[in-house]
Amino acid sequence: MAHNGLPNEDQQRENRGESSTNGMSQAAKPVRQGWQFDTVWHAKVANSAPFDAFSKFLGEFFGTATLMFLGCMGCLDGFDNVTSNFSRGLIFGFTVMVVIITFGVVSGAHINPVVSIAAYIYGDLSFTMVILYFVAQFSGALCGYGLLMGVAPQSYFDEALVDGHGSCVTAPHASLTTGSALAIEFIVTGILIWACCGVWDPRNAQHQDSVPLKFALLVASISVAAGPATGASMNPARTLAPSIWNNSYHKIWIYFVGPPLAGVIMPIVYKYVFRKEVHERITTQQEPQREQVCVCVVHNSEPPLEKV
Repeated sequence: MAHNGLPNEDQQRENRGESSTNGMSQAAKPVRQGWQFDTVWHAKVANSAPFDAFSKFLGEFFGTATLMFLGCMGCLDGFDNVTSNFSRGLIFGFTVMVVIITFGVVSGAHINPVVSIAAYIYGDLSFTMVILYFVAQFSGALCGYGLLMGVAPQSYFDEALVDGHGSCVTAPHASLTTGSALAIEFIVTGILIWACCGVWDPRNAQHQDSVPLKFALLVASISVAAGPATGASMNPARTLAPSIWNNSYHKIWIYFVGPPLAGVIMPIVYKYVFRKEVHERITTQQEPQREQVCVCVVHNSEPPLEKV
């Protein structure tokens, strides 16, 4: 009560059902913490199994769409720019890096059905998730390349069809036999898959920081080396989308046989010949007056990034 016999300001707020904190009025019954949007979202929605699967689906969808949009834009001869085999390989490599940085922690940034097959055989992805990833990757590739065709002049794509098989369409060089083209796609995809297995190896669990850059250079080097021969697809989704949009299917079956075959054989070889579990002893130095304590650390079979 104020000295003049009238309620002071704080008491007036109390009578209205409000309280005072640092000179600011608050409702007497604030929103319960458990019902705040962020709390409810993370506790009830974001951490649920269906939403986790949906999130991974979106990661693969947008990741593969990004690969096709940016990668194939870098292969487009237009806008007063003429591409080269080197520039095309480089842009695809660094587009992969962008996708891994963005979606690596979401879905593993496979963006390639062959990598998902390898992850399943390696034991790091369930069969259900493989099917989910397939749907996301193929649909994402179709949408990504379709978006590129929607924003770029159609004349550029028409000219590419006149001069060859189409913009960003993978097809074996005329000098190659079918067997040679199949072998090249199998080998270069096998190199990619073995690199993935090396990253997934428990011994590399503590060496994940530079993975995006490593894969950028890996994909770029393979693309530059094998690009003139077969287009260095290594990825059925990457091959299918431009073929459908350009209605160009020259020996497309090679890219649905060679890379998937490598995706089956190579992880089996790596898993049973090269992979080793890690059992290392780490000595931790405590305070000077205390004795040393040895802790046995067994690394989890899954690396921090879920398969690139």
